[in-house]
Amino acid sequence: MKNVSISLTDQHVAEIEAQIASGDYASVSEVVRAALREFLARGRSPDPAQIDRDIAEYLAAQAGGEALVAAGDALDDLRARLRS
Repeated sequence: MKNVSISLTDQHVAEIEAQIASGDYASVSEVVRAALREFLARGRSPDPAQIDRDIAEYLAAQAGGEALVAAGDALDDLRARLRS
């Protein structure tokens, strides 16, 4: 890895420190890497086949009266994706 120096506003620094204080991240580097991964992922086009599968799964679950996603599972999944 290469060290890079960046300048941030006080508000950005406070947000980063809040993420670390919450225990979701262990360091400034982790927060910045997660934010960069998310930023880069937004620039990519979604996979149309995956979207079709997700919609079909959603409709099947909805028709069957199933809970689609437990809130805790969704939060855990989001945290894992942000860290990867």
